[in-house]
Amino acid sequence: MKTTLLHVRRLALIAALLGVVVSPRAASAQSELDTSEATAFIGSWTISIQGDVAFEFPLVLEDQGGKVAGSVGGFDPSAGMTAVTDITRSGEGILLRYDIDAQGQIVPASMMITPRGDGYAAVFEVADGAFTVDGTATKSN
Repeated sequence: MKTTLLHVRRLALIAALLGVVVSPRAASAQSELDTSEATAFIGSWTISIQGDVAFEFPLVLEDQGGKVAGSVGGFDPSAGMTAVTDITRSGEGILLRYDIDAQGQIVPASMMITPRGDGYAAVFEVADGAFTVDGTATKSN
């Protein structure tokens, strides 16, 4: 029973992530977070998720009129980017919330990026914690 539940959760995550690839919702959204509170996070990122299925996807955080705006992609760059609708600071990190379209069903997702040693850790969560997976975040500029 426990193994079946684990497989169902893994399949749900894969379906949700494929929704990001298949159905981009918007290019970018502006948050209420002042850019001055998140300067270390502004730029282009690569998020690497480790688990049963390892993959990478882009994240872009930028300044739009003094506020942080963001968009996240899937592992197929031709599919476009999904707007990050809520960006807040959480301790030393930054919390990103957005919706993904998983085969016509809107599913909430979030990603927490925090400093860890010489790099950054990323925690990706789908459906309000129904599934969580760890990874890393690498800033390219």
